[in-house]
Amino acid sequence: MEYEQIAFIAKYGGTLFFFLFFITILLYVFAPGGRKRARDAANVVMTKDDRPIIDDNTTKKDQS
Repeated sequence: MEYEQIAFIAKYGGTLFFFLFFITILLYVFAPGGRKRARDAANVVMTKDDRPIIDDNTTKKDQS
């Protein structure tokens, strides 16, 4: 392989990788339930209790 071929693969391979990464982040953010996750994450600093944040889906047995 010559330098031009390696540079071409690196340039466009990196561009493709970061484009797909960007699309993946967009899908994660705008997926159903994303608004609740974002709101919960934004309000986590507003909580006044010192207890760890526990998911609503856990049972009482898991909390103890």
